[in-house]
Amino acid sequence: MNTSKMSLLPHQKLSEKDLRIRLRLISWAILGIIIFSISSLFLFPTQVGSFFGFFSKHRNEKPYQPTAKPSTPVFENAPESVKDTKVTLNGRATPGTTVKLFVNGPERATTTTGSDGIFTFVDVPLILGKNLLFAKSSDNRGVGSDTSEFLSITVDKDLPKVEITNLKDGATVKNLNKRIEVIGTVNEKANITINDKYVIQKSDFSFDYWLGVEEGSVKIKVIATDPAGNKTEKEIAVTYSKSN
Repeated sequence: MNTSKMSLLPHQKLSEKDLRIRLRLISWAILGIIIFSISSLFLFPTQVGSFFGFFSKHRNEKPYQPTAKPSTPVFENAPESVKDTKVTLNGRATPGTTVKLFVNGPERATTTTGSDGIFTFVDVPLILGKNLLFAKSSDNRGVGSDTSEFLSITVDKDLPKVEITNLKDGATVKNLNKRIEVIGTVNEKANITINDKYVIQKSDFSFDYWLGVEEGSVKIKVIATDPAGNKTEKEIAVTYSKSN
């Protein structure tokens, strides 16, 4: 029987030289397997992944798909200032979602959007002074939206103060221009009209307006309305005379 010199009978022992040769061959074989495995990961990544995926216990599960969030609620035409301690707010969010309103921290109201995505909060309670509000929505899976932008709404019950500084009630104005200059101030930002004519308010809250008139008694009515809707009227009567 022909045998290689590396073959051994059961009772034979390896020489030190043969042992070194066998260890060297085993080491080279292991190294080759490692190199081949690493190379396969780069050369055939799809095939390798599919091979191992076949044995995975999760192989029949559907791949993970992130759940889309509902859109962030958006308020529409929200006031910056009001004169009452209740306000109605409108906005839009994803149709069919639940929208929660938070006022100065705690949740104060909940509503549901319709098929058009519109939501409305009626008579939301506010406190005097500045109020901070925001909203969040969630769908029927419990997935929540991002927080909306913060609203700052001030409750202001104070009436604006109007002063006419260049004319006194009952005064007489004489000139040839058929016009009377009306100068005055309001103590805050406001919309101003004089005899139903819109007047521009300056940055220092003052106003200056030339009013066209005819000879005789002239009524001058100044109306100032602040951003909260508080309105003050001030009326004086003067006499205009067309003369030097």
